[in-house]
Amino acid sequence: MAVYDPPQPLWKRNVAAILDFIFAAGVFGVVLYHFFPDHQVFAQPGGGQTVKYGLSPWASLALLALIIAYFVVLGRAGGTVFQRLFGMKRAR
Repeated sequence: MAVYDPPQPLWKRNVAAILDFIFAAGVFGVVLYHFFPDHQVFAQPGGGQTVKYGLSPWASLALLALIIAYFVVLGRAGGTVFQRLFGMKRAR
């Protein structure tokens, strides 16, 4: 667990973590979707079609690995994006 100097409130740490997760999932998800799109076309009874867009199973696992790497690498490099935006300084 990270130690902050001065100690940060719990709400601030939680909000930063949630926003970092959404940010990382959004950025890496869009990038992976462009490289590994998964389009499924479903025929409708009336003759129309429905298209479902998403990530393939391997791309979803890659997304999970990239999100974990985001937190590990940036956590060791002084803080994630939203930790830095909220001015959360880590103790050395």
